[in-house]
Amino acid sequence: MAVSEGFFGELAEKVGYPFDHIPPQAFITAAGGYGQASLCGTVGVAAACIGSVCDADTSKKLLAELSKWYKDAEFPIYQPEMELQTTVAGSIQCDVSVSEFMDATGFEYGSKERKTRCAGTAADVTGKMVEMLNAELA
Repeated sequence: MAVSEGFFGELAEKVGYPFDHIPPQAFITAAGGYGQASLCGTVGVAAACIGSVCDADTSKKLLAELSKWYKDAEFPIYQPEMELQTTVAGSIQCDVSVSEFMDATGFEYGSKERKTRCAGTAADVTGKMVEMLNAELA
């Protein structure tokens, strides 16, 4: 939900319609890889955000770029609460991304550190997505 709040929430506040009619909580099911540890919810929600402001071809191009960036990025970049070890997922799959972090750090799935890592990753993906959209749509 962090990606949708960071995108749709901001646009609702700054632009209004139609973004003020898209509830960020509609994307809560993306958490935990859509409850299946599948696609990282940050990537899935970013795809919806991108698709809401771009045509199909541009959406596909930007999602491919974002996915490649995600696979290679050292997460979390944004770390306001605590300094955590960064890891490279090599995949856009939630289970792979989180497992890489847990294996490298020894933190358990339910730990505050893992939750903080995922929150930072959500902020990172949101920031990168907005940066890409601004460059594409400027």
